Amino acid sequence: MRHSIPYLTAAALALGVVGSFVAFPAVSFAQDATVEMKRVDLMAADKSGLPVGIAAEQWMQASGEARVVSTDNDEASIEVEATGLVPEGLYTIWWVTPKTIGMDMGPAGGTPANEFTADAQGHPMTTFSVPAENTYGMMVVAYHADNQSHGDMPGEMGEVTFEQLMGPWPGPAGEMSDM
Repeated sequence: MRHSIPYLTAAALALGVVGSFVAFPAVSFAQDATVEMKRVDLMAADKSGLPVGIAAEQWMQASGEARVVSTDNDEASIEVEATGLVPEGLYTIWWVTPKTIGMDMGPAGGTPANEFTADAQGHPMTTFSVPAENTYGMMVVAYHADNQSHGDMPGEMGEVTFEQLMGPWPGPAGEMSDM
């Protein structure tokens, strides 16, 4: 599902995509015999605040990697692996595309494919599929302190849902830009 957000609204702020960005320099390509696969680093973010009971130092130690692992039948399989997430915490992955005014956003791979739970050490790995030719500009991994994924929208940011990782999308349009 695609959500068009025409102005800087609470939803735009919800995923922490408005304001200054940190540089995300790690974009690389792994050479395969037939296909070039893109890999990007996901960095810790705290634009939506911190969940109650979690220290900023602990939260900001999270990191991850997203990579295209295959492309078949006009679909790309994306694998996300992370470390330092909330142990056994519920997370969702979102695609975000900047527009001239506002942004588009949606659940990566649809729901419930965009949901995953970190293991007891906070190290998850998940895979989902999206259209191979897309205009997604960035990826956001959001933690759900209320243990609910909230479907097609991320939930109330800064209250029950908190972005923890973000970076460029590992696909054709993936790039971070100021909005």
